[in-house]
Amino acid sequence: MRASTDPQAATADRYREFAEVEARGMSACYETWARGVADDPATAALIDRLPGPKRQPNLVFSASRFHGAPVSDYAAFAAWLAAHWAEVEATCLSHATQTNEPGRCAVLLPALAAIPGPLALIEVGASAGLCLHPDRYSYRYTAADGGVRMLHPADGPSPVLLDCATTGPLPLPDRLPEVVWRAGVDLNPLDLNDEPDVAWLDALIWPGAHRSADTAARGGGGRQGAAGRDRAR
Repeated sequence: MRASTDPQAATADRYREFAEVEARGMSACYETWARGVADDPATAALIDRLPGPKRQPNLVFSASRFHGAPVSDYAAFAAWLAAHWAEVEATCLSHATQTNEPGRCAVLLPALAAIPGPLALIEVGASAGLCLHPDRYSYRYTAADGGVRMLHPADGPSPVLLDCATTGPLPLPDRLPEVVWRAGVDLNPLDLNDEPDVAWLDALIWPGAHRSADTAARGGGGRQGAAGRDRAR
């Protein structure tokens, strides 16, 4: 288990590892915030009021963003967190990290397409169910030599285009798989027609991950029309 998610690890150690291993190169903001917490006993003590499993950096930072914490240097964040701790604490206690990245479908698609169909899909930990729709996105696979393969749903290009860089031989399909049934299982399924749920999904996107934010937003918009029949449950 990584120290950042180990409920028994000291808060300073959890945030230091998060900065060095997880946030580095992914989100300059979260790397800065995590390093700051690791070296700030006052803020670490505030976070220590939470139960161990709820002290994880990703959850505390997402809850802060959910309540309006701006992208800033650490000093500004620490001051903001101290002033808004009651709201952040309540959200940490009532929510869990449920990042929903539809881009994962681009990696899974070749394997799914190789299975004789039609397919029935079930996902455990589905969040809002955005990864249950591999047949409803468009894909652009770019090989190391610059070659491009495009794939679209049977009814035409999707407003959601998922990019994937490939290396080596990859058995890309000629068409998307046919999915005739799908369901998601989650302890707290998120509803794309519910504004607070969508706001939480947005807050889970790390600052600086603009591509993920855009993909998730378009993926959510494309799935709202099907939410009634395909919702994670």
